[in-house]
Amino acid sequence: MRKILSIIVVSLLLNGNAYSNDIYSQENRKKSEIKINCKINWIMKFANQDGLHASKYDTSDLPKMINDPKLPGFIVETNLNSRPVWINRVAVKADENWREELSIIRFEQANEKDFVVVRKYNIDYTTKSTKGEDYSFSIDTSMHLPKSDFKGKNIPFNILEADIEDIDLNLKRIKENFNSTSKSYGGCNKIDPKNFDFEETVVQNEITIAEYEAKKEKELLNKKKEELKKANIAEGKFELNCKDGVLYKAGRNPEPFDDTLNRLVDINNHSYSNLNFEPEKIHYFISTELSDRKLFLEYRFDKDSVQLLGYDRDAGEFAVKTSLWLNESLYQITKKKLDEVNKSIDNYKPQKDSFGYDYYTVSNLGTKKQEYEKFRIITSLLDNIENANVTKVTGANYKCNKI
Repeated sequence: MRKILSIIVVSLLLNGNAYSNDIYSQENRKKSEIKINCKINWIMKFANQDGLHASKYDTSDLPKMINDPKLPGFIVETNLNSRPVWINRVAVKADENWREELSIIRFEQANEKDFVVVRKYNIDYTTKSTKGEDYSFSIDTSMHLPKSDFKGKNIPFNILEADIEDIDLNLKRIKENFNSTSKSYGGCNKIDPKNFDFEETVVQNEITIAEYEAKKEKELLNKKKEELKKANIAEGKFELNCKDGVLYKAGRNPEPFDDTLNRLVDINNHSYSNLNFEPEKIHYFISTELSDRKLFLEYRFDKDSVQLLGYDRDAGEFAVKTSLWLNESLYQITKKKLDEVNKSIDNYKPQKDSFGYDYYTVSNLGTKKQEYEKFRIITSLLDNIENANVTKVTGANYKCNKI
């Protein structure tokens, strides 16, 4: 969750696309007739930056909803039926701008220096927000995109400093392949011109405070992690830190992403906690050896998705394979097979997601043989989906430390 907030905080700072074109000048900004103060009220996260979507059964990695995030506001200035728009004084070209709607698509700095995100802003002038603000808005955020992917007239090229022509050419490709990882919702209030300077100062102060708090929170978290690490090693617990992820999709070039995977692994109990979110929650894995490779394996299955995860201790690699394309027949056939295995497990308790649906993942109630049998069932299901249509399966690999 902290990563989502830090990404958005960075994008609200006074950096971004600057235009020398006169219609985007600061002088014209000051003359703009529409001035509104906007605030994000809640965020729905669909996927990690590796493109793998949220599963109802695993909110440890993917918090689905963040209510009332502690984020600074942002001020939008424009005129009706006009291309120039300014977000916190930074000029951008409107995609649509008319009486009912303002739509903006722009590149913004990601939380990693070599990456950017694309954000789609949509302000609805006809609808109040859920909290009663004058207008409602939403923001779709893309996956992280390497800056090196974008080309323009200048060499070296920086998309965040590009002119309108270069930005339009690069956005055309992005619009065709936009993959949203989260959607933010909020409201905007009209600003009384007499109070504009005051409201702008408030927003800038909010940004400054948010930056400071994020920095202090990160320092405190790092200190706690170091203290825990020393204590845990003595108990047979080790940190698994994975980064440098690469996403694989059929028909597309491999795509690097910068989300990290950080776990505290208990090799004695074959369990782990997620250090990125809800570290008190315990998950389980299958520890086994296949072809002289020491592996930690997991499976996840529900009515909408199927997933395999595996960590190779010797190679220091973590792999994920996912499909979100389950028809009812495949779901019921696989569910029946898993239920048959679970019937043989003493005191087995069916697991439910937050919506009350059945889900299946590694438990500590069965034997290794029983859990591995379920892993093989899920493996067979994914193989069948992939053989029928390779585009329905997504893969991701991380580089990790060796345990």
